[in-house]
Amino acid sequence: MDDKTDLAKFIAPVRDRMLATVWRILRHPQDAEDALQNALVTVWRRRAQVESHPAPHALILRICADAAIDHFRSRRLNHVDVSQLEERLAASDLSPLDGLIKDETLDLVMSAIAGLSPKQSVAIVMKYILAESHATIAEALGCTTETVREHLARGRERLAPLLGHLVPDRLPTKITTPFSQENER
Repeated sequence: MDDKTDLAKFIAPVRDRMLATVWRILRHPQDAEDALQNALVTVWRRRAQVESHPAPHALILRICADAAIDHFRSRRLNHVDVSQLEERLAASDLSPLDGLIKDETLDLVMSAIAGLSPKQSVAIVMKYILAESHATIAEALGCTTETVREHLARGRERLAPLLGHLVPDRLPTKITTPFSQENER
């Protein structure tokens, strides 16, 4: 890729998925646009690596997920912009209370994901938010599908104590009953 025209042609097939990637993570138009611009700058700077990658479009989506996660990390979570909140609620079919709960839940989930290692966070986002296959994630991360499964398992393991309360019908891993206690003695 020698110029911006080549870059535009190269990313054209995946541009909608790039926007969808950052949107699913950030859920705000300006934040998504900022993250997408950062991702495009990164793709441009790393164009030789992207072009020579065995799955360049998967790598581009990984760059987008990284940019969105980085943008989320840099956002001040304690400062809520009322106009942004009103925009989110107006664009939603949810009641104001349900919209607030959903936004707070999304912020909690993304904060927890942002605390994972870079490969775990990308794997979790690509699998559970973007619904990508293990093979696509492996191509994006430059590893095997077995390693992707390991990143996902370790990521879920680290997220469970932070987010387990969001799943009300989740059962503990070991159910202790009076009968089971007697048998363990």
